[in-house]
Amino acid sequence: MSARRATRSHPRVLVSRTLDEPRKVSRTADSVRDRLRTGAQLVLVATGDQIIELSDKELAGAGQQWTLRIVGMSRVRIHLSTPLPATAQIVATDRSFVEVTGHVTVHAYTHATVHAFDECTVHARNVAVVSACDSSAVVAVDDTVITAYDSARVYASDRARVIAADSTSVHLSGDAHASVVRGVRVTGPARSNLDVAPSALHG
Repeated sequence: MSARRATRSHPRVLVSRTLDEPRKVSRTADSVRDRLRTGAQLVLVATGDQIIELSDKELAGAGQQWTLRIVGMSRVRIHLSTPLPATAQIVATDRSFVEVTGHVTVHAYTHATVHAFDECTVHARNVAVVSACDSSAVVAVDDTVITAYDSARVYASDRARVIAADSTSVHLSGDAHASVVRGVRVTGPARSNLDVAPSALHG
């Protein structure tokens, strides 16, 4: 996937706080599953001081069109063995913390923090913070901060900041900036917006 294509195809998701649907809040995995099974198109998740885990059991058979919005300072772990349809969207917003593994796509807004592993994809906006590991991918815009490890891929534009190590790849455009070590592949029209760690050797 090219950076240009990734940026153009960045999905718009439902994040409006003025919604017609009653704002019933789910605090447990069972509540999320029940609301989706009964046809809710928007499910707000607020876990309080608890950590909840969501999986294929709660999400995979829940229909084709819905938005799961994780709000407040919620802490949620999500693992999916197969990707959801593009019309079923997971949004992390406010100051929530979300850890995703397997094949999850998540949209991170405001001050949300996302840790992504395996084959997950994160679309990051506003001042979201993302840690990407394994073979995960991040499309980052606005003032986001991305840390990439292993073989993660980052497509950064606007004022996004990237810190990358291992065998990651980074595509820079706009005013995006990266700090990298040797072994990181940097491409894109803004690839000169780059700092190389003192320990890295040009070769």
